[in-house]
Amino acid sequence: MPDASATKPAFGLTAKIFLASTLLVVAVLGVTFGLTSIQANRTADASIHRALLATRRAVDDYLAARTRTLSRASTVATDVPQYRQRLLNQRDRAEALDQADDVRGLIGAAWVLVTNSEGVLIARTDYREQYDRDLSVAPLVANALSGDQTSGAWLDDVQGTMFIAIGTPLRDRPTAAPLGALVATYQIDDSLAQAIKQTTNSDVVFFSLDTLNRPVVVGSTVPAQEIGPVLRDAVRAESLAADTGGAGMALVASMGGQHLIGLAGAIRSPGGDVRGGFVALRSREAELAAFNALRRTMFFAIGLGIVLALVFAFVQARQISGPVRRLALATRQVQDGDYSVNIDVKSKDEIGVLSQAFKSLVEDLKEKAALVDYMMAASGAAATQPLASVPTVIRDAAGGQMRPGAVFAGRYEVKEILGAGGMGVVYRAFDRELQEPVAIKTLRPEAMAGGTVALDRFKQEIRLARRIAHRNVVRTYDLGEVNGTYYLTMEYVEGTSLKQLIASRGRLPVAVTLTVGKQLCRALEVAHAEGIIHRDIKPQNMVVDPSGFLKVMDFGIARLANPPKGKGLTEAGISIGTPDYMSPEQLSGADLDPRSDLYSAGVVLFECLTGRVPFEADTTWALVAKHLEEEPPNPRTLNADVPEALAIVILKAMAKDREKRFPTAAEMFDALARIG
Repeated sequence: MPDASATKPAFGLTAKIFLASTLLVVAVLGVTFGLTSIQANRTADASIHRALLATRRAVDDYLAARTRTLSRASTVATDVPQYRQRLLNQRDRAEALDQADDVRGLIGAAWVLVTNSEGVLIARTDYREQYDRDLSVAPLVANALSGDQTSGAWLDDVQGTMFIAIGTPLRDRPTAAPLGALVATYQIDDSLAQAIKQTTNSDVVFFSLDTLNRPVVVGSTVPAQEIGPVLRDAVRAESLAADTGGAGMALVASMGGQHLIGLAGAIRSPGGDVRGGFVALRSREAELAAFNALRRTMFFAIGLGIVLALVFAFVQARQISGPVRRLALATRQVQDGDYSVNIDVKSKDEIGVLSQAFKSLVEDLKEKAALVDYMMAASGAAATQPLASVPTVIRDAAGGQMRPGAVFAGRYEVKEILGAGGMGVVYRAFDRELQEPVAIKTLRPEAMAGGTVALDRFKQEIRLARRIAHRNVVRTYDLGEVNGTYYLTMEYVEGTSLKQLIASRGRLPVAVTLTVGKQLCRALEVAHAEGIIHRDIKPQNMVVDPSGFLKVMDFGIARLANPPKGKGLTEAGISIGTPDYMSPEQLSGADLDPRSDLYSAGVVLFECLTGRVPFEADTTWALVAKHLEEEPPNPRTLNADVPEALAIVILKAMAKDREKRFPTAAEMFDALARIG
């Protein structure tokens, strides 16, 4: 039997290798974890800082926007002579107060006050009993009486509230001396703070400064009783006053076990004095939640990694010490006269060299022993490998009837027929493979009767159309063929066609028409950028979904209905559908460019505003002649509500000479955007 003491050095070597490997793994993972944690904290701090800066800008922008809106509304209200006269009616105070109430409701102010040309109060809607007070020293009133519209903070010490007030001069003409002043306000409160939080995802606290320059919460997204003491400890009025560059005042505080990081900004009076401010707050714990989750995952991963590393180190140690142990045992066996030892070490390191030397020694000894047993021989058997089975592929042909409930092309479950037109029939279907609804348009055989060249041309159009990814364009997915029937799969949009909308509502309001026009221009802009001309822009090819998005359909399809080059409507046997929306060059068979779509867009806008197309005739040929020869009517003659600027845009888009139209859809969009 081998001596157990012979194996102790080998196990000692295993322990040393195992310990060294473990220490190395722990050190590497520890350094990695430390560096990752440092980077995570830096990233979190940077993220908090960026979020607070964005929130602070959002608060400034929000207040500025509210102030501009109220300023414009105040200017509009004071420009109405009847309002101005009644506001300044000092003989009938009740009438002036009633008119002030009307103006407050009209412009959406919290309250308003009115003074005469000397700054004496005529009416005030929040404190209705006040009258004949001299407010001429108030900066808002003084500036308004000087002819300037200014804004700033207004504190109500009685109710402990804060407002943003706008002082507007009351005068007959822009150059005339003010007849009085109108001060309109909106309140800084919880609802305002909540609206900003919904936009920025940061907590916001508005505060005013009391007579001792201590912050008093007037609007907050966190409990006022909790954040109030925090603000009193962290906010300093002198620091806010020193922030003339608008960079904000950083602050750090604790509330409810949370570490809060904030950025404060000042709210000033018209004279520039600090009357209050706001603080954008972020919880470090909330911001680090993702990092803490990552850290826990890292702890788990590191722990698992250490365990795996220890196992790997142990295995490696055994792989290193194992051959040494086997050599020691083999040496003992050979010493006892047993030459049947197997030295199976194939490594090329020092242990491998030692093993090969020992193996050679044993071989020499075995050869000598073989003289006695030379008659013995060894034999072995060969293994066999079984054959693998060959899988069978089963093919299934697509087909099915195009009726509700049927399966078309082996994957589309037909739900209902959505409509039919000159190109084919449109169905709503469910794609069983992708588990989503789609629209399928089958193409009439005569539409594909142009031979191989026409089909290849159409496929190229579809390839281009598939590249359009825009919210105002119905996506084209694929072109397929089943039993000789070509079909298109498209995005299914649930909504109402623009044609149905016009038919049911009649003339559309100017604002709605502008929205339609701008979205249509956006769709044409992205399509033209891909080199695609729609050729069939009309209300029937536009869908308005429940959320108000206009989606243009059938990009890449209209070429099939387009007459061949050099052939206009006079060519016999050519079916082009309705020419109501086609450009003169399309009706005459000339080459088309994107401006042809803009002509059609102008016709669509004309119909939206008037409820009818610009040209009407008893026959198709008479209609075509009007498109080619007559100037379109001004939409204002059919709808007096159409602004002159919008009428000019529509008539420019419908110019007979394409050179006089808008050169691009983007420029037509800009023209519509300038209107409203």
